[in-house]
Amino acid sequence: MSLKTTLFLIISIISVSAQALKPHIAKYQLSINGLKIAEEVRTLHQLDDEYFYTANAKTTGIAALIKKYSVSASSEFFIDQLGINGINYQIMELEDGQIKDNYSIDINAKHHRVSSNLTKTQPIIRNWKVKSGTIIDPLNLFLALAYDLQKTPNQVDFHYQVANGDSIEQQHYKKTGDQIINFNQQPMSTIKIEKISQGARLEAYFSPEYQYLPISIKQVKNGRDYHYQISDFQQSPL
Repeated sequence: MSLKTTLFLIISIISVSAQALKPHIAKYQLSINGLKIAEEVRTLHQLDDEYFYTANAKTTGIAALIKKYSVSASSEFFIDQLGINGINYQIMELEDGQIKDNYSIDINAKHHRVSSNLTKTQPIIRNWKVKSGTIIDPLNLFLALAYDLQKTPNQVDFHYQVANGDSIEQQHYKKTGDQIINFNQQPMSTIKIEKISQGARLEAYFSPEYQYLPISIKQVKNGRDYHYQISDFQQSPL
């Protein structure tokens, strides 16, 4: 490979990394069977070569009157030539002010290892061996899809190792084509992604107008229809 070709590839990788996943704040609404029950704020920061992604969700309206439930999660990761690679993932669930679940894991793709950290609901350190390649977490999963959709527009199948603090799941997603959906009473062109792996059926619609982030996620689980939709988006200089 010539020096010119090598430099071109490096510049291309840097260019894609610079364009994708810019710092931002995105707000989402969660509805179950058409009833709005929660709101979530997701924030992406970048410091040098590392990214920090946080999510804070809580029940609202009638749902909050029945039960006060909140979830706070954070994901630290970097981006290399293979895509998003996790470093640390933490999540805490509170129910009526009491800790329901609290997980924390460290991810080391280079050494094919994921390790848990001690928390109140995770009193034993666990270690998982993983396959070679990138490792992501449940929080940055859709960022990984957004990044890959922009970086490799001709790719159809997406395979991820997802470490969630309890196991390592091999998840498969498939691009099923471009689709116009009604968003804020306006037609919008999106890229439809469907989950092929076992488990709850899921489909998500990613918008190039929103940094390829999902603007709508629909899931059927335990006989309930979940709808996760973006309500506000702001690009941040942070």
